Amino acid sequence: MNINEEKRNQWQALKGMGFKAHWDYFWDYYKIHVIVGVIALATIISLVHDITSQKPYALSATFVNTASMEEPDTLIAGFAEYEGIDTTKFNISIDASSTIDMQNPDQYTIANSERIYAMIAAKDLDLIMADETIFDNYSKNEMFVDLREYFTESELNALGDLVFYVDPAQYHSNQPYSELENDALNPESSKKEDLPVSDPSELIPVGIILKDNPHLTAISYYPGQAPIIGLATASERSETAADFIRYLLK
Repeated sequence: MNINEEKRNQWQALKGMGFKAHWDYFWDYYKIHVIVGVIALATIISLVHDITSQKPYALSATFVNTASMEEPDTLIAGFAEYEGIDTTKFNISIDASSTIDMQNPDQYTIANSERIYAMIAAKDLDLIMADETIFDNYSKNEMFVDLREYFTESELNALGDLVFYVDPAQYHSNQPYSELENDALNPESSKKEDLPVSDPSELIPVGIILKDNPHLTAISYYPGQAPIIGLATASERSETAADFIRYLLK
């Protein structure tokens, strides 16, 4: 007797025995199929929900080498209100988990540096904030936009010596992309005495120095330091990113 004949005989035997007998028979034979089907259906529903509910980014920022692990929720909420961003429809992302040590580049330094480069290449990063050593090194690898594209001359003049400039003669623009990433981890590449110097009028403003900034002090991100923030190159949200800097300067 094959399996189909056996099932047919069992169904015949179940006639008139009520729902419970039918259910017990069904569960004995098909419970594995049901469990697998339910798990597959739940997985599909979860994936569809994640895809359909994912909000587009209004801003994506990376803060490098912060001293505190505190979440930047107050900073995000304050900027959302300042910029009029509906956070039920748009995401504001501030990643303060990246650590980079150019003197002793470990696996975390390499991974974080690679992630930053990948986000820039994918146009997913709008702002980078870092201590002066990191920022200066990254600026020479052309990772920041000329601030004159998004800030007026009067705005920059009002900031005085809080504007961070880079010398275009110190760019490593002739190197392959892979070498630029390596240079970002090489402290030797930022030694100014080994590089040519342009006329002062040719210096490019790429960062804003945030000295004693109350927004950052409130979350203990850079105590005793004056971090620098700049607009990441290739960003498609630079206008909003520039407004974030304006918000910090309030």
